[in-house]
Amino acid sequence: MKIEILKQAVMDSRDGITIFDNGIEDNPLVFVNPAFERMTGYSAEEITNINCRYLQNDDRSQPELDVVHNAIKNGEYCLVTLRNYRKDGTMFWNELSISPIHDDKGIVTNFIGIQKDVTARVLIQQQLRDEHHSLEEMKIHFEQLSIKDGLTGIYNRRFFDTQFEIQCRIACRTSDSLTLAMIDVDHFKLFNDIYGHQAGDGALIRIADSLSKSFQRGSDFAARYGGEEFVILSNGMTENQAALYVNTLCQRVRDLKIPHSASSTGYLTVSIGFSVHTFGPQHPSNLLLARADKALYTAKERGKDQIFSL
Repeated sequence: MKIEILKQAVMDSRDGITIFDNGIEDNPLVFVNPAFERMTGYSAEEITNINCRYLQNDDRSQPELDVVHNAIKNGEYCLVTLRNYRKDGTMFWNELSISPIHDDKGIVTNFIGIQKDVTARVLIQQQLRDEHHSLEEMKIHFEQLSIKDGLTGIYNRRFFDTQFEIQCRIACRTSDSLTLAMIDVDHFKLFNDIYGHQAGDGALIRIADSLSKSFQRGSDFAARYGGEEFVILSNGMTENQAALYVNTLCQRVRDLKIPHSASSTGYLTVSIGFSVHTFGPQHPSNLLLARADKALYTAKERGKDQIFSL
């Protein structure tokens, strides 16, 4: 009965609760409660049996991480506040405490972690500390944390690079497929020359909005890769499903009917190169990116306003 009460308390806790294995190399998570799933946006199936360092993405230069590592090494308790990132890329401040669990011989077999989202508290503290800083310093700080493209409002290249690596690792562990589509607006330089950069910006905004509304799964996302180039990452599709989906992307842009006198269709179009890869025991993320990029180049060479896969 006591065990059932304890289990219910853990599952109903508003704080994230995790347990990781100290007897296995790289200390993988073996349990997360529902509050941790809600806090991070990751499901238990995605994140158990791997180390939780993915929560820091590429933001690894945090002195508090050394405190955590030393506590684990020495089998000790510690309390730190870390910058963590949810599955959708948003940052939150996580107050993490870890405590060792010993067996009857005194050996640390596991660590239990308690996570609290203390973002509001930290932001107030930061505001008080930074009130004497210049507006320019604050602008730079927020730009570094930003994950959205300033023009189109969709995700930016920084977010894509980080999330791409995370999704590849998850797909590698689950043997799932990932589809990467690289999208380039055809004759866009000529469009800017003819209609002006303001019209060019407006066209990119409309195309980005159309792409972001095309998702078939909650985990799909689009990002502005640079200039007039976009990327879409999706999981779980077959080659045939991906081809049908990517074809609809081309059609969605055609349906915008953005006039372009230098285009053979009379409207702005896009070319798309895509690749579908089912992951195995390795992590060839660079291969998937290279194949999609090469496929895009082929689609452009073959006359634009079309798709091509590798």
